[in-house]
Amino acid sequence: MQFTTLALSALSAATGVFGAPTSQEAGTASPDQVIFGVMSIRSASPVHLTAWGAEHKGIFTNLSKQDADCYNSPAQNSATFVLNKVDGTLSLYTEGKPWQQLFVDRSGMGQGMMQYTTGAEPAPHNAERGGWAIDEASQHLTFAGSDAFLACPSGADSSYRILPYVGIENPAGYTGCLSIAARVVVAENPVKCLYSQA
Repeated sequence: MQFTTLALSALSAATGVFGAPTSQEAGTASPDQVIFGVMSIRSASPVHLTAWGAEHKGIFTNLSKQDADCYNSPAQNSATFVLNKVDGTLSLYTEGKPWQQLFVDRSGMGQGMMQYTTGAEPAPHNAERGGWAIDEASQHLTFAGSDAFLACPSGADSSYRILPYVGIENPAGYTGCLSIAARVVVAENPVKCLYSQA
């Protein structure tokens, strides 16, 4: 997936508030779906304007190399997402079989952990699949009505794990987490990939 030059220019030129494409400009698979990429927004931080990627069942930003097999395309270093506007579910843009769908666990055990399942793989007991939307005014991705997310250093490289904010500053054993917004960005020629599952 490549972000449009126009979108990147608008994002880079602003500080704090960014001009962004409307949801109607994002790639559309059907009237009920929106296809897009996501950038982390946190000024003066290592994650500012870095694209979200997916690997090992998690969502990350600032990945050095994404672990994904992409169809008829070179390796991609960012993920493409599909929002179902009817049921509020969020999936990764794949060939469809197997599909890969996100879930969030906001329980005391999960503390906002966000992962994806592949195919018929069940989600954990407390997982929520619905609740995703794009705020039309800000063009921020939201979960359960909130546009607050955290980017937590993963420890493996320069990447940060993405989790919805559930009221815990450093959830699931992570430290040094940064509060971020998730800006929806139109993708040129979105690429279908199968993201690593372990």
